Amino acid sequence: MQVEEYLGRSRLYRRLRSGPHGQFVERYAARLVEERLVQHGTWRCLNVVGELLSWIAGRHYKLVDLDEQVVERYLRPRSGRQSIQPGDGAVLKRWLSMLRE
Repeated sequence: MQVEEYLGRSRLYRRLRSGPHGQFVERYAARLVEERLVQHGTWRCLNVVGELLSWIAGRHYKLVDLDEQVVERYLRPRSGRQSIQPGDGAVLKRWLSMLRE
C-alpha cells in the first residue's frame, strides 16, 4: 500500500507534509505504511510527531537539536495528562531513528 493511497485524504498528513519538515513527515509516513502500522497506529504516530514539531517550533528549537533529552523534556510535563499515551515514547523513538538515517 502506498502512502498517498492510505493517507492522501488525511488533513493531518497534508498539513504536516506541507510544513517545514514535510519531507521527513513523508518519509516517516512511508515507513509506517511499510511496517503496516495502519489505522489508529498511523494516525496516532502522525499526531504525536505533529505535536512534537509544534512544541519544538514554539521553543525555537531546530530539528537538528532534537534528541532523546529534548524528547524527554517534551514528554515529562505531559505524562500526567491523557494527551500522552503509553506508546508515545516509542513513536518518538522511531521518529528520531528515521531522522538519524
